[in-house]
Amino acid sequence: MIDLDVFEIVKAKLPADLIPDDTALAMDVAEVGQSMLTYCNRSDIPKELVFTHVNMVIDLITGNARRSDTDNPGTVKSIKEGDVQVTYEGNRVSSREAHMEALLFDYASQLNRFRKLRW
Repeated sequence: MIDLDVFEIVKAKLPADLIPDDTALAMDVAEVGQSMLTYCNRSDIPKELVFTHVNMVIDLITGNARRSDTDNPGTVKSIKEGDVQVTYEGNRVSSREAHMEALLFDYASQLNRFRKLRW
């Protein structure tokens, strides 16, 4: 099996229009990696979590792209039929920390297997 690192796999899996520059991608990989280490109380990321790491980075990048999409007005809040009026919810801009917390929650079942207890 070819041994690829997270950086290379993310670049291979992401659509070309979503691939950030190498510096931004390296920062995203490092940020997700640090969050995984903190959540699991570890000093290393096991090789079994490489694709979990990759998928978390991809979700972070695609989530950031969706939140910054100015062409998408948001979800429909209400529709009024007389004189046709559609009200959209504003795009909620959540903090990066809250987004990372939600991302960890989404992958908790995979990460919990590698979590270490702290005394």
